[in-house]
Amino acid sequence: MKVEMDMYYLIRSYHNDGMSIRAIAKTLGISRQTVKKYCDGTTIPGNRKEYHRDSTIITDETREFILSCFREDEREGLAKQRHTAKRIYDRLVAEKGFAGGESTIRKAVNDLRKEHSVHPQADIPLEYDPGDAIQIDWGECTVYLNGVKQKLYSFCGRLCYSCDIFVQLFYTQNLESFLEAQQRMFDHFGGVPNRLIFDNAKVAVREGFGKHAIATDGYAAFAAHYAFQTDFCNIASGNEKGLVENLVGYSRRNFMVPVPKAKSLEELNA
Repeated sequence: MKVEMDMYYLIRSYHNDGMSIRAIAKTLGISRQTVKKYCDGTTIPGNRKEYHRDSTIITDETREFILSCFREDEREGLAKQRHTAKRIYDRLVAEKGFAGGESTIRKAVNDLRKEHSVHPQADIPLEYDPGDAIQIDWGECTVYLNGVKQKLYSFCGRLCYSCDIFVQLFYTQNLESFLEAQQRMFDHFGGVPNRLIFDNAKVAVREGFGKHAIATDGYAAFAAHYAFQTDFCNIASGNEKGLVENLVGYSRRNFMVPVPKAKSLEELNA
């Protein structure tokens, strides 16, 4: 279909607001292919790009860099901490001065891997007021500290209104680390929210789950001191804290690839 400027404006506006391609297409009554073509702003209605072959951009050096990322992933053997096409593109730009488009690298990565799978996504619209809530969760990652390869735990927090993020690494997920992480997070964000949304962590929940959960005495005292409400999620309900679930994966793919090396935990967190 022919896209006029008013339709192009709506596509770009919705995309910048964070709507998915599927949601934009459904809202505007157009195909997902049309939305995908115009959403990132590289294609403008009425302008026709000159044809070029990817082979003139994907040089032997670029191809070898992509393959080296694959080999690095194989050496590390970390299924959840591997190079994505976007991460490879970001490294190419930063380390090799690559001037081509991200879509070109995505195609090259897919071709070299000989496989490509896209998992279906579900979009659930949620609205929050400023200062209303923060979603928190733990993740796992592998790093090198003083040359020793070891597993650490990443505490992730995300403001529900602005989607601003906070990530810090800890040796364990015990109560001391849990409380210290939240104190650091409050300092980072410059305040305390009305609510904290998270799983039924054993360090925080004495019994029950979801709305029936009863906090431990230690965590109840902590929440009372900072005057925030605890909203525990139901069992196997990651959708109730989707913002921070996404942050756990995003931080691991982008901050922990390639596997970071540092002399200390303090240096790594800084």
